[in-house]
Amino acid sequence: MLDKLLGKIKEDNKKNPDIEKYFGKGKEYVENQDFQPAIESFKRCIEEDPEEAKAYVGLCIAYSGVMDLGTAREYYEKLKDLDPYLAAQFANTPTGSLLTEDEDTLV
Repeated sequence: MLDKLLGKIKEDNKKNPDIEKYFGKGKEYVENQDFQPAIESFKRCIEEDPEEAKAYVGLCIAYSGVMDLGTAREYYEKLKDLDPYLAAQFANTPTGSLLTEDEDTLV
């Protein structure tokens, strides 16, 4: 299931249209549950602008989709540093709550 928050993030980076292209592709891949190409697309966003917080949300979702929760948590920590408000919104989603659970409670 596609995380609702990713669908709500606007593609509005006027300073670098390549970021929007990669972000849009990443969203499409996530919607189709094609997570590996989504990861690559979101990473391209970050290569263009390491402070593009929405790309970190995408990476959290995509890495969760391939069940790599450790890497997803690493990107969530970066998201918290970049945009605490967006990170708090993400934490209130099903995927976000999974990443913010105490790791000791995960099976």
